[in-house]
Amino acid sequence: MTLQQLRDLVAVITHGGYRAAARAQGRSQAGLTKSVAKLEREHGVMLFDRGGQGASLNSDGEQFVRYAQAILLEADRAEEWLKAPHRRRAASVSLGVSIEPSLRLVPSVLEDYRRVLPDVTVRMTHGVSSELIAGVRENRLELAVSRLPADLHAVDLKIDVLYESEPVVAARKGHPLARATSLAELCGCDWVVVGDPSQPGANDASIRELFDNHSLGRPRIAAVTDSLFGAIATLIESECLARLPRTALDHPLVAGQLVALQLREAPGQYPVALLRKASRPLTREAQTLAAMLTSYARISRGLSAPSGYQRSPPRR
Repeated sequence: MTLQQLRDLVAVITHGGYRAAARAQGRSQAGLTKSVAKLEREHGVMLFDRGGQGASLNSDGEQFVRYAQAILLEADRAEEWLKAPHRRRAASVSLGVSIEPSLRLVPSVLEDYRRVLPDVTVRMTHGVSSELIAGVRENRLELAVSRLPADLHAVDLKIDVLYESEPVVAARKGHPLARATSLAELCGCDWVVVGDPSQPGANDASIRELFDNHSLGRPRIAAVTDSLFGAIATLIESECLARLPRTALDHPLVAGQLVALQLREAPGQYPVALLRKASRPLTREAQTLAAMLTSYARISRGLSAPSGYQRSPPRR
Protein backbone atom coordinates (compact mmCIF):
# COMPACT_ATOMS: atom_id res chain seq x y z
CA MET A 1 0.00 0.00 0.00
CA THR A 2 1.35 3.38 -1.00
CA LEU A 3 0.17 6.93 -0.43
CA GLN A 4 -0.30 7.30 -4.19
CA GLN A 5 -2.67 4.33 -4.25
CA LEU A 6 -4.67 5.89 -1.43
CA ARG A 7 -4.76 9.25 -3.21
CA ASP A 8 -5.99 7.54 -6.39
CA LEU A 9 -8.72 5.69 -4.50
CA VAL A 10 -9.94 8.84 -2.74
CA ALA A 11 -9.83 10.78 -6.02
CA VAL A 12 -12.14 8.24 -7.67
CA ILE A 13 -14.61 8.61 -4.80
CA THR A 14 -14.33 12.40 -4.64
CA HIS A 15 -14.83 12.95 -8.38
CA GLY A 16 -17.47 10.27 -8.85
CA GLY A 17 -15.59 7.89 -11.12
CA TYR A 18 -12.35 7.00 -12.86
CA ARG A 19 -12.82 9.25 -15.90
CA ALA A 20 -13.53 12.40 -13.89
CA ALA A 21 -10.73 11.61 -11.40
CA ALA A 22 -8.23 11.04 -14.23
CA ARG A 23 -9.22 14.33 -15.85
CA ALA A 24 -8.88 16.24 -12.53
CA GLN A 25 -5.44 14.75 -11.86
CA GLY A 26 -4.18 15.11 -15.40
CA ARG A 27 -3.53 11.37 -15.65
CA SER A 28 -4.69 8.57 -17.91
CA GLN A 29 -7.79 6.68 -16.88
CA ALA A 30 -5.96 3.40 -17.46
CA GLY A 31 -3.20 4.38 -15.05
CA LEU A 32 -5.68 5.31 -12.36
CA THR A 33 -7.63 2.08 -12.83
CA LYS A 34 -4.45 0.02 -12.64
CA SER A 35 -3.37 1.76 -9.39
CA VAL A 36 -6.63 1.02 -7.56
CA ALA A 37 -6.81 -2.53 -8.95
CA LYS A 38 -3.26 -3.21 -7.73
CA LEU A 39 -4.22 -2.02 -4.23
CA GLU A 40 -7.13 -4.48 -4.18
CA ARG A 41 -5.08 -7.33 -5.62
CA GLU A 42 -2.13 -6.89 -3.23
CA HIS A 43 -4.40 -7.16 -0.18
CA GLY A 44 -7.01 -9.60 -1.50
CA VAL A 45 -9.96 -7.28 -1.04
CA MET A 46 -12.62 -5.83 -3.35
CA LEU A 47 -13.46 -2.21 -2.60
CA PHE A 48 -15.90 -1.61 -5.47
CA ASP A 49 -18.95 -3.32 -6.90
CA ARG A 50 -18.39 -3.11 -10.66
CA GLY A 51 -21.25 -3.37 -13.13
CA GLY A 52 -22.74 -1.92 -16.27
CA GLN A 53 -23.49 1.35 -14.50
CA GLY A 54 -19.87 1.78 -13.38
CA ALA A 55 -18.16 1.16 -10.04
CA SER A 56 -19.50 1.96 -6.59
CA LEU A 57 -18.04 1.40 -3.15
CA ASN A 58 -19.11 -1.78 -1.42
CA SER A 59 -19.30 -2.11 2.37
CA ASP A 60 -15.57 -2.96 2.66
CA GLY A 61 -14.72 0.01 0.48
CA GLU A 62 -16.82 2.37 2.60
CA GLN A 63 -14.97 1.29 5.75
CA PHE A 64 -11.52 1.40 4.16
CA VAL A 65 -11.93 4.80 2.54
CA ARG A 66 -12.35 6.39 5.98
CA TYR A 67 -8.95 5.04 6.98
CA ALA A 68 -7.47 6.19 3.68
CA GLN A 69 -8.79 9.72 4.15
CA ALA A 70 -7.42 9.89 7.71
CA ILE A 71 -3.99 8.69 6.53
CA LEU A 72 -3.88 11.23 3.71
CA LEU A 73 -4.91 14.02 6.07
CA GLU A 74 -2.02 13.25 8.41
CA ALA A 75 0.39 12.86 5.49
CA ASP A 76 -0.62 16.29 4.18
CA ARG A 77 -0.13 17.82 7.62
CA ALA A 78 3.31 16.23 7.88
CA GLU A 79 4.27 17.58 4.47
CA GLU A 80 3.07 21.07 5.40
CA TRP A 81 5.14 20.92 8.59
CA LEU A 82 8.24 19.92 6.65
CA LYS A 83 7.77 22.74 4.18
CA ALA A 84 6.97 25.45 6.75
CA PRO A 85 9.50 28.27 6.21
CA HIS A 86 9.73 29.17 9.90
CA ARG A 87 9.99 25.61 11.19
CA ARG A 88 12.79 25.08 13.69
CA ARG A 89 13.77 21.72 15.06
CA ALA A 90 14.84 21.75 18.69
CA ALA A 91 18.56 20.96 18.70
CA SER A 92 19.93 18.54 21.28
CA VAL A 93 22.96 16.40 22.07
CA SER A 94 22.77 12.99 23.73
CA LEU A 95 25.60 12.56 26.24
CA GLY A 96 26.39 9.59 28.45
CA VAL A 97 28.25 10.29 31.70
CA SER A 98 29.78 7.86 34.18
CA ILE A 99 30.30 8.57 37.86
CA GLU A 100 33.58 10.44 38.09
CA PRO A 101 33.11 12.97 35.24
CA SER A 102 29.53 13.63 36.37
CA LEU A 103 30.88 15.25 39.55
CA ARG A 104 33.01 18.02 38.11
CA LEU A 105 34.00 17.86 34.45
CA VAL A 106 30.58 17.75 32.81
CA PRO A 107 28.81 20.25 35.13
CA SER A 108 31.62 22.77 34.67
CA VAL A 109 31.66 22.40 30.87
CA LEU A 110 27.86 22.54 30.67
CA GLU A 111 27.86 26.06 32.10
CA ASP A 112 30.17 27.31 29.34
CA TYR A 113 28.38 25.26 26.67
CA ARG A 114 25.08 26.93 27.51
CA ARG A 115 26.68 30.33 26.96
CA VAL A 116 27.90 29.28 23.52
CA LEU A 117 24.77 27.39 22.41
CA PRO A 118 21.90 28.52 24.66
CA ASP A 119 19.20 26.90 22.48
CA VAL A 120 20.69 23.40 22.57
CA THR A 121 19.51 20.85 25.13
CA VAL A 122 22.03 18.36 26.46
CA ARG A 123 20.22 15.08 27.16
CA MET A 124 22.37 13.37 29.78
CA THR A 125 22.28 9.68 30.62
CA HIS A 126 24.11 8.58 33.76
CA GLY A 127 25.32 5.02 34.00
CA VAL A 128 28.21 2.62 34.33
CA SER A 129 30.81 2.31 31.59
CA SER A 130 29.41 -0.85 30.01
CA GLU A 131 25.95 0.71 29.60
CA LEU A 132 27.29 3.96 28.15
CA ILE A 133 29.59 2.25 25.67
CA ALA A 134 26.68 0.10 24.51
CA GLY A 135 24.62 3.29 24.10
CA VAL A 136 27.28 4.80 21.83
CA ARG A 137 27.56 1.64 19.76
CA GLU A 138 23.77 1.39 19.36
CA ASN A 139 23.47 5.09 18.36
CA ARG A 140 21.45 5.97 21.46
CA LEU A 141 24.25 8.27 22.60
CA GLU A 142 26.32 10.59 20.44
CA LEU A 143 29.05 11.02 23.06
CA ALA A 144 30.05 9.39 26.31
CA VAL A 145 32.47 10.55 28.99
CA SER A 146 33.37 7.46 30.93
CA ARG A 147 35.93 5.38 32.71
CA LEU A 148 37.84 3.44 30.04
CA PRO A 149 37.69 -0.31 30.72
CA ALA A 150 41.06 -2.01 30.45
CA ASP A 151 39.68 -4.85 28.30
CA LEU A 152 37.68 -2.67 25.89
CA HIS A 153 37.76 -3.76 22.24
CA ALA A 154 37.37 -0.42 20.54
CA VAL A 155 37.91 -0.85 16.80
CA ASP A 156 34.48 0.72 16.19
CA LEU A 157 35.00 3.63 18.60
CA LYS A 158 36.94 6.87 18.54
CA ILE A 159 38.52 7.41 21.96
CA ASP A 160 40.20 10.51 23.41
CA VAL A 161 41.66 10.02 26.88
CA LEU A 162 40.91 13.15 28.92
CA TYR A 163 42.67 12.53 32.25
CA GLU A 164 43.55 9.97 34.89
CA SER A 165 41.16 9.60 37.82
CA GLU A 166 42.26 8.61 41.33
CA PRO A 167 40.09 6.06 43.16
CA VAL A 168 40.10 5.61 46.93
CA VAL A 169 38.58 3.21 49.44
CA ALA A 170 35.92 5.24 51.25
CA ALA A 171 34.18 4.81 54.59
CA ARG A 172 31.94 6.93 56.78
CA LYS A 173 33.59 9.37 59.13
CA GLY A 174 34.15 7.55 62.42
CA HIS A 175 34.20 4.09 60.82
CA PRO A 176 35.97 1.55 63.12
CA LEU A 177 38.51 0.87 60.36
CA ALA A 178 38.96 4.48 59.24
CA ARG A 179 42.63 4.28 60.30
CA ALA A 180 43.34 0.99 58.52
CA THR A 181 46.58 0.99 56.55
CA SER A 182 46.40 -2.41 54.86
CA LEU A 183 43.87 -4.00 52.57
CA ALA A 184 44.17 -7.22 54.59
CA GLU A 185 42.45 -5.45 57.49
CA LEU A 186 39.35 -4.98 55.31
CA CYS A 187 38.77 -8.58 54.29
CA GLY A 188 35.90 -9.01 56.77
CA CYS A 189 34.04 -5.87 55.71
CA ASP A 190 30.92 -5.57 53.60
CA TRP A 191 31.31 -3.64 50.35
CA VAL A 192 29.07 -1.52 48.17
CA VAL A 193 29.90 -1.77 44.47
CA VAL A 194 29.00 1.06 42.12
CA GLY A 195 28.39 -0.78 38.88
CA ASP A 196 25.86 -2.66 36.81
CA PRO A 197 23.28 -4.30 39.14
CA SER A 198 22.54 -6.92 36.46
CA GLN A 199 26.09 -8.27 36.79
CA PRO A 200 27.51 -10.21 39.76
CA GLY A 201 29.15 -7.70 42.09
CA ALA A 202 32.04 -10.02 42.88
CA ASN A 203 33.13 -9.75 39.25
CA ASP A 204 33.38 -5.98 39.33
CA ALA A 205 36.72 -4.72 37.99
CA SER A 206 37.38 -2.55 41.01
CA ILE A 207 37.01 -5.53 43.33
CA ARG A 208 39.40 -7.62 41.26
CA GLU A 209 41.94 -4.80 41.33
CA LEU A 210 41.66 -4.42 45.09
CA PHE A 211 41.61 -8.04 46.20
CA ASP A 212 42.55 -10.45 43.43
CA ASN A 213 45.81 -8.67 42.65
CA HIS A 214 46.87 -9.10 46.28
CA SER A 215 45.67 -12.70 46.64
CA LEU A 216 43.16 -11.77 49.33
CA GLY A 217 40.20 -13.73 47.98
CA ARG A 218 36.84 -12.17 47.28
CA PRO A 219 35.18 -9.59 49.56
CA ARG A 220 31.59 -9.72 50.81
CA ILE A 221 29.32 -7.70 48.51
CA ALA A 222 26.47 -6.08 50.42
CA ALA A 223 24.98 -4.17 47.50
CA VAL A 224 25.52 -3.34 43.84
CA THR A 225 24.08 -0.04 42.65
CA ASP A 226 24.32 2.15 39.57
CA SER A 227 23.67 5.25 41.69
CA LEU A 228 26.67 7.07 43.12
CA PHE A 229 24.66 8.94 45.72
CA GLY A 230 22.79 5.78 46.59
CA ALA A 231 26.15 4.21 47.40
CA ILE A 232 27.25 7.28 49.37
CA ALA A 233 24.04 7.27 51.42
CA THR A 234 24.63 3.59 52.22
CA LEU A 235 28.21 4.28 53.32
CA ILE A 236 27.16 7.17 55.57
CA GLU A 237 24.56 5.04 57.34
CA SER A 238 26.45 1.74 57.62
CA GLU A 239 29.80 0.03 58.19
CA CYS A 240 30.18 -0.73 54.47
CA LEU A 241 33.13 0.31 52.35
CA ALA A 242 33.33 1.21 48.67
CA ARG A 243 35.84 2.22 46.05
CA LEU A 244 34.93 5.70 44.84
CA PRO A 245 36.63 8.45 42.85
CA ARG A 246 38.37 10.87 45.18
CA THR A 247 36.40 13.74 43.67
CA ALA A 248 33.22 12.20 45.16
CA LEU A 249 34.59 12.83 48.67
CA ASP A 250 35.34 16.47 47.80
CA HIS A 251 31.88 17.23 46.45
CA PRO A 252 29.98 19.83 48.54
CA LEU A 253 27.12 17.39 49.16
CA VAL A 254 29.48 14.81 50.61
CA ALA A 255 32.47 16.69 52.05
CA GLY A 256 33.16 15.84 55.69
CA GLN A 257 30.92 12.76 55.79
CA LEU A 258 33.24 10.23 54.16
CA VAL A 259 36.96 9.62 54.56
CA ALA A 260 39.54 8.01 52.28
CA LEU A 261 41.45 5.16 53.89
CA GLN A 262 45.23 5.56 53.66
CA LEU A 263 46.11 2.10 52.42
CA ARG A 264 49.53 0.87 51.35
CA GLU A 265 47.83 -0.95 48.45
CA ALA A 266 46.40 2.19 46.89
CA PRO A 267 43.96 1.50 44.05
CA GLY A 268 45.57 2.37 40.72
CA GLN A 269 44.48 5.32 38.64
CA TYR A 270 42.28 4.74 35.61
CA PRO A 271 41.69 6.78 32.44
CA VAL A 272 38.54 8.79 31.82
CA ALA A 273 37.88 9.17 28.11
CA LEU A 274 35.55 10.78 25.60
CA LEU A 275 34.04 8.11 23.33
CA ARG A 276 32.01 8.24 20.16
CA LYS A 277 31.19 5.86 17.36
CA ALA A 278 33.87 6.07 14.68
CA SER A 279 31.46 5.65 11.77
CA ARG A 280 28.90 8.21 12.98
CA PRO A 281 29.46 11.85 11.97
CA LEU A 282 28.84 14.26 14.82
CA THR A 283 26.38 17.12 14.55
CA ARG A 284 27.69 20.66 14.93
CA GLU A 285 26.26 20.76 18.45
CA ALA A 286 27.95 17.48 19.43
CA GLN A 287 31.25 18.60 17.88
CA THR A 288 31.18 21.76 19.97
CA LEU A 289 30.47 19.84 23.17
CA ALA A 290 33.23 17.32 22.42
CA ALA A 291 35.73 20.12 21.80
CA MET A 292 34.81 21.89 25.03
CA LEU A 293 35.08 18.71 27.11
CA THR A 294 38.50 17.99 25.62
CA SER A 295 39.67 21.57 26.12
CA TYR A 296 38.49 21.72 29.74
CA ALA A 297 40.21 18.44 30.57
CA ARG A 298 43.44 19.67 28.96
CA ILE A 299 43.37 22.87 31.01
CA SER A 300 42.33 21.13 34.23
CA ARG A 301 44.58 18.07 34.33
CA GLY A 302 44.58 18.38 38.11
CA LEU A 303 40.80 18.34 38.53
CA SER A 304 40.91 14.94 40.26
CA ALA A 305 43.38 16.15 42.91
CA PRO A 306 41.87 16.81 46.37
CA SER A 307 42.28 20.55 46.20
CA GLY A 308 38.70 21.53 46.91
CA TYR A 309 35.72 21.86 44.64
CA GLN A 310 35.95 24.53 41.96
CA ARG A 311 33.02 25.49 39.82
CA SER A 312 34.88 26.14 36.60
CA PRO A 313 38.37 26.68 35.21
CA PRO A 314 39.72 30.10 34.23
CA ARG A 315 37.69 31.66 31.45
CA ARG A 316 39.08 31.07 28.03
